Amino acid sequence: MELLTRPKLLFLDEPTSGLDSVTALSLCRLLRRLATSRTCTVVCTIHQPQAKIFNLFDQLLLLNRGNIVYQGPAQGALEFFGRSGFPCPAFENPADHFLDVITPNMNDSVESFVEKEAALKRHYTAPAVDHLLDNPRPLILPRDTTPWHKQFRVLLRRSLKETWRKRNATYVLLAQTVIMAILIGTVFLRIGTSQTSVTRRQPVLFFTVINQGMFGALIVINSFPSERMLSLRERAAGTYHVSAYFLAKITAETVSQLPAPILFSCVVYFLVGFQAVASKFFIFMAFMVLCSLSATSLALAVSAIARTTDMAVTVLPMGLEVCRLFGGFFLSPANIPVYFKWLNALSYCQYTYVGISLNELHGLKLYCTPSQLNAKTGQCPTTSGEQTIKALGLDYISIGGCAGVLIGYILFCRVVAYLGVRYIKY
Repeated sequence: MELLTRPKLLFLDEPTSGLDSVTALSLCRLLRRLATSRTCTVVCTIHQPQAKIFNLFDQLLLLNRGNIVYQGPAQGALEFFGRSGFPCPAFENPADHFLDVITPNMNDSVESFVEKEAALKRHYTAPAVDHLLDNPRPLILPRDTTPWHKQFRVLLRRSLKETWRKRNATYVLLAQTVIMAILIGTVFLRIGTSQTSVTRRQPVLFFTVINQGMFGALIVINSFPSERMLSLRERAAGTYHVSAYFLAKITAETVSQLPAPILFSCVVYFLVGFQAVASKFFIFMAFMVLCSLSATSLALAVSAIARTTDMAVTVLPMGLEVCRLFGGFFLSPANIPVYFKWLNALSYCQYTYVGISLNELHGLKLYCTPSQLNAKTGQCPTTSGEQTIKALGLDYISIGGCAGVLIGYILFCRVVAYLGVRYIKY
């Protein structure tokens, strides 16, 4: 995985441990090719290398009890030990010979080992790095990182490809959307503008909110848990910034989520027979898109915080249920207990429901059949949508206010999701 980022420096800790001689030699030859063909510096510790492996190294750092015995060209070590009085015998592995010299032998006397150390020290020349450490100077190197916009572009392409691989889930979502739109549209087919439509219009508006706040959220709930280990490993290697990964991920998710609410709006709006005004249709569609994005944003926040997919799937339905309960249909804001007001404010369902209700009821003209006239006054009970708005207590906010709250809700949930992705590492 680390090689995918084309590193300039690669640290390896005993890469040949546990390998047979053939595999170990093959691995070291691969590292040698990597160092020569990609201008990558490979630094590794190695335990008892065979002669063929030793001959692959350019530089050698030989340590004994934490002290440097030799540092320089690997082939120069033979000359160094020869000058020190410990020439390498013919046909012997140089690495084994070096270890024999610097490692105390049980049969050697203390005086003999001290003489070996003294001989090596006499011929040891401090490498250039020692002089640099003795005379430190500040060194500023230009940062060699990929620009943020390029990281985002590559990650977005990867996320879109991943979304395309899971396109069957998108097809199922679209099929569910069409089926539910047809079902809701036929149940409330052509509700009209009579007095009976007053009691039928609000349920269908609320059902559209529930529908768009459910299926999309379930699709994205596994977005972050399934990629958390991969993301943490890539970020630890400095492959990309968290912000680039997160924005690419949610952009791909958003693109895949947009067709469903648009298709749903086109089907259900005209089957039900809402007001045939172009501006009202597009406002309705915009609220369906905002509702879907709000639900998916909540799911993304839960997905980023939850440890596992199972935990996210357990927590999300509870959050969606709370949003539906305080959605403004079962209880008007005026009838909600004071200690639950904060939950009411957090319900995206409420602002979607109120927004599309205001959009539909403003300018709506209602009529009465002779049998629906008030028996005492002879008048029609409800003649306009504005009366319904006032009766339901929906006049506490405007359509623009509802849209603004939903946009703020989406941004808030996605900021929470970003913080979860950035700081939660379990």
